[in-house]
Amino acid sequence: MMIKTEIPVFETSNDFHEAIGFPHRSHIPNFDVYAFERLEPSTRRCMPPYRQGFYYIGLLSYVGESKLNLNTDWLSLDGYPLLFVVPGQVFSWVWDAKIAGFNIMFKKEFLMHVVPNLIEDFPFLKMSENKVLVLTKEEHESLYFDAERMHSVFKNPHPYQEKMLEGMLLTFLYYCKAVYERYKTTENHLTSAQMITQKFETLVDKMYVDTKNVSDYADQLNITPNYLTTTVKKLTGKSAKDIIQERLLVESKSLLKFSGLDIAEIAYRLNFQEPTHFTRFFKKLSGTTPNKFRQLN
Repeated sequence: MMIKTEIPVFETSNDFHEAIGFPHRSHIPNFDVYAFERLEPSTRRCMPPYRQGFYYIGLLSYVGESKLNLNTDWLSLDGYPLLFVVPGQVFSWVWDAKIAGFNIMFKKEFLMHVVPNLIEDFPFLKMSENKVLVLTKEEHESLYFDAERMHSVFKNPHPYQEKMLEGMLLTFLYYCKAVYERYKTTENHLTSAQMITQKFETLVDKMYVDTKNVSDYADQLNITPNYLTTTVKKLTGKSAKDIIQERLLVESKSLLKFSGLDIAEIAYRLNFQEPTHFTRFFKKLSGTTPNKFRQLN
């Protein structure tokens, strides 16, 4: 059996580039952009699972035989894919030799002055959202034009370079938001129920290891557990408890598949009092035991 090691975490885009053998380095703190076509023959085209400390947007114009895995799910790359990977997700990939498009990488600090709460403004950057958005030809052309402009400004130092890129990235993200909302078919002005659900999902990303109790989340939102569950269920079709457990299951699968921790260590890391409680939880939600899941993956 192959010995599994801890999943590496690359805090910055430059750390990541060093790991894949790509000589490109960003000169701007917390921001980076480059074209896939600039990857050199010596750059790795296959990467085992890792996590990153920055947001990643992949605007792909040619994917070929590329394969991407996010949180143990294989991603579908049809048409003109727009891909988001957020800090904490487990990502691995194989890039086709002729892959084309743009990579945009940034930390939330880069937009802190203009967007204090990134996730509330751009819900597609939530941990729970890990789908690839498929763009129409017109949407792809518009975003590609914006990415080219960003790339051009990035390559040519200018006294207002960072401010310009900040504004351009913001424009890019708002366009992505419009595409995302087309997918979600939600109104631009969130209803009270949508706001509660969005805030709840953001809290789950932060607190799912610390607490699995719906009442703790309701306390944070200043509403009753019953109102929280009713609101979330009406909007998502799932109960608040379901959403907490699904988030826990995603992390459980990641740790089982990609880490060298034994079952008991994973159970304690995820704040289960006993390994048997973790096994029971995992089997109930996935239909198989942690050991069997690990053997199959």
